Amino acid sequence: MKLSYILLIVLALLFAACSPIVKVHENEHRPAMAEQMDAAYTPVTIENINEKGEPSTQVYEQPPQRVVAVWQNSIETLLALGVGDRIVAGMGVPDARYIRPEYRAAYEAIPYTSLENLDVETILMMQPDLIVGWSSTFSPKVLRGTAFWAGRGVHTYIAPSSARGNKTKTIAQECQDIRNLGQIFGRAERAEELIGAMQNEIAFVAEKTAGMEKRPRALVIELLGKEIRPYGRDTLAGDMLRALDADHLASDATSLSMEELIELNPDALFLIVIENDYGNEDAILARLYENPALRSLSCVQQRRIYTVPLYAVYSAGIRAYDGITIFAHGLYPEIYGE
Repeated sequence: MKLSYILLIVLALLFAACSPIVKVHENEHRPAMAEQMDAAYTPVTIENINEKGEPSTQVYEQPPQRVVAVWQNSIETLLALGVGDRIVAGMGVPDARYIRPEYRAAYEAIPYTSLENLDVETILMMQPDLIVGWSSTFSPKVLRGTAFWAGRGVHTYIAPSSARGNKTKTIAQECQDIRNLGQIFGRAERAEELIGAMQNEIAFVAEKTAGMEKRPRALVIELLGKEIRPYGRDTLAGDMLRALDADHLASDATSLSMEELIELNPDALFLIVIENDYGNEDAILARLYENPALRSLSCVQQRRIYTVPLYAVYSAGIRAYDGITIFAHGLYPEIYGE
């Protein structure tokens, strides 16, 4: 039997399977408003990058209709733009419960979802016209390079903040990501609404704290076994602290000891939680609050340790708003009545 027929059989069996992280069904209808917006679409030119971080210009004559989206920022940004019905495969989300509640139904309507990536042959059979992901998505061992897909008439789009060699992550990059996708799909107005929500939150904090002389001393860390990794000024989290005018502790450090953490004594401590620990936030906080070595910390005594999901501070897309609001509430609880 030829390989192509074997692959078709495997795909059919896969689509028939029932699993917590894999499901399949097809969207049958597209709202009339979407059809009207597509009809009014004007071709756009998007300045993006290839997997090496090199500039890449792509022209979209019409909005994509069959999209493969990889990683949470790609999927949720498309859902927020109102084009979830274009996604034929969404990969990289640990569980549907980590999708924003207002977009969960749209996520569950995606024909194929999985934590793991499909192989290249299966994706080819889905006949996508656009693949959205990170720079690493298009590595040889994952979905191959952007040139491979261009040679098959498939557009590729890479989140700017994920570019290889990009050492400085900013809110502006996430806004550009949302804006680019909005233009690609003819949803520029909706993209600006999403960007505006972030800008408005930052402006609100600036207004409410304008007369504040002493800024909160904030530390953002990730626990890697016994190692404490601080998030510095060049991270997205660091840019959020800058935008919110916090005193960013250990902004140039690459690691911290427990003794250094205690000496820094932050007013607010933000702990980045990676995918494997999603859902375990309460237990993680309890371990920190109950650690005898940390009892002298102001943030422990004032109960000002906050967890931040990784998806809100790394190539975050629309979830950059979540990161901004978590930091804002933790830094200035008084302006939110907390």
